Amino acid sequence: YYPESDIEDYKIMVTGQYGGIGSLIRQKDDRIMIGEPYEGFPAQKSGLMSGDIITEIDGKSIKGKNTSDVSKLLKGQAGTVVKVMIEREGEKKPFEVSLTREEIKIKNVPYYGVVGDGTVGYIKLTGFTEDASKEVKSAFLELKEKNKIKSLVFDLRDNGGGLLKEAVDIVNTFVDKNLTIVEQKGKIKEMNRTHKSQYNPIDTTMPVAVLINRNSA
Repeated sequence: YYPESDIEDYKIMVTGQYGGIGSLIRQKDDRIMIGEPYEGFPAQKSGLMSGDIITEIDGKSIKGKNTSDVSKLLKGQAGTVVKVMIEREGEKKPFEVSLTREEIKIKNVPYYGVVGDGTVGYIKLTGFTEDASKEVKSAFLELKEKNKIKSLVFDLRDNGGGLLKEAVDIVNTFVDKNLTIVEQKGKIKEMNRTHKSQYNPIDTTMPVAVLINRNSA
């Protein structure tokens, strides 16, 4: 069950899409600041900059709130307006910025390239939302065909998860068709599932190193 107040977080988990201002936020000491405005989205278009300190949202102080609390206040239905009070280094007085929320789509693969001697590929995967497998396969094919990589670093650090089907399809990139990838088992037998690879793989022999941390789903 997801209450209406949490629906934007649910949309991020499943689709990678949400209504918001399009910026990372971070906490420094007891203050919340703009971390990285995404190019072409409301925060960046409204002139917000990395390092701007948020003091109020819609006229209410955010003192004592953490990044999760502030993130929920900034998210909302696309087309709605949110007003933030900003303190900026070099500005004598705080100033208010009005932002119209938009649908923000986060890429599952924000970066891929080569590392080391140029024969090692690197793919960063931040989530398993819709099209995650397509993004991974596209990046892998380009690295394999254009850069002629001989091994791959697959970075899943801070990947909070998403859709099981996308995870299965990503594994399918590296293993043969019709192999059992994962099984779901629980008290309700009708809910039990066996997920198999359904497609022909891209490469089953290339060495792959997977990076994870405590925040990997």
